[in-house]
Amino acid sequence: SAMNPTPQAVGHRIEITRWPTERPLFVLTMFVSLVLWVVALVTIIGAFYAILFGVFFFFIHLAFVAHIRGSAVRLGPDQFPDLHAAVVRIASRIGLDPVPEVYLMQAGGALNAFATRFLGRHMVVLFSDLLEACGDNTGARDMIIAHELGHVKEGHLKWHWILLPASIIPFLPQALSRAREYTCDRYGLVGAGNTDDALLGLAILSAGAKHGPRVNRRVFVAQRGSLNTGWMTIGTWFGSHPPLSHRMMALEPSLAGGEHLGSAGVLRAAAIVVLVVLPIFGAAWLGGSKFSSMVKEAQSKVEQNGAQPRNAQADSLRAVSGLAKLASFLEKEQRSGRELPANSRELYARWVLDQGDEVFPRDPYDNENFGYTRAGNRFLLWSSGPDGKSETGDDIIWPPRSASRP
Repeated sequence: SAMNPTPQAVGHRIEITRWPTERPLFVLTMFVSLVLWVVALVTIIGAFYAILFGVFFFFIHLAFVAHIRGSAVRLGPDQFPDLHAAVVRIASRIGLDPVPEVYLMQAGGALNAFATRFLGRHMVVLFSDLLEACGDNTGARDMIIAHELGHVKEGHLKWHWILLPASIIPFLPQALSRAREYTCDRYGLVGAGNTDDALLGLAILSAGAKHGPRVNRRVFVAQRGSLNTGWMTIGTWFGSHPPLSHRMMALEPSLAGGEHLGSAGVLRAAAIVVLVVLPIFGAAWLGGSKFSSMVKEAQSKVEQNGAQPRNAQADSLRAVSGLAKLASFLEKEQRSGRELPANSRELYARWVLDQGDEVFPRDPYDNENFGYTRAGNRFLLWSSGPDGKSETGDDIIWPPRSASRP
């Protein structure tokens, strides 16, 4: 049950019972994701975005893994052998074979650790500041190690790309992630060897190296009461990790002193979602649908009445407005320290990733993308102008000042 994290010995291995909601949430998330994948892949636009996002995130992850393998220190028999031996011992105890690559990395004081997977190979990264915070308490240290190995053992890093579409569903992927964290805390308990050290590991994550050992755990667990409101419950639903006070109580239920919070927070949160959030989204959807219908009706009238003369002033204003939007986006990219896009195709891809549903501006004169080029840290945008032909005398140039194209 949720309140019984006691591991069971099977031969020389320890069997861990998953958190009760983990498997049902995984099945539901998988089903939703597969439906969304089918919807995406049967539409040209959906397939395009699926491929675009997939390629983009693949290379982002590739760069991150390369950074870890090249800059973090990989544990081994000749590299921090005591830490490596602890990893091997814990992996053997939970029946994890092969042992994943484990790295030690400095992260500017962050108290964290994580597991990841790339092309079928698992990696665990331990932040050096977290291990230092555990000090001489090897139980607290091993709780952290075992928790991350638990993610690998339970297959939490598999199916990541398949499950990705479900991330657009509010609360669902976060609920699965929280259930997995509870499961892996049970692995942490096995690694620590006793409940006290496992709880110390969580206390250090909460209060740090100096104050973590001094945390009054019963008082800390009692803080859960401040989350038992409608809005605070919704806040926890958005979290990928459970509150540490909840995690501590899940490992040692007696810290709650028999006090049960009840379902008031959940009921109020559900009422807020039904009475506030859903009506807002519904109104926005209806408003968008009505606007879309008005646009289609106007277009239909134009088609019925025949082609009308173009409004030169309106087209000019639309062109300048579109150029200004793209220029503002490019300036924002520069302020964030990123290089300018190499070409219009890359500009479009970045816009889609950053702006989401915001429509990419198009040239009203030829209904194509605006012209774009760059030279160093400068860029130039242009509209084809009234003649509908690019690079002629009536082009509208941005920036709107005398300058030749690079």
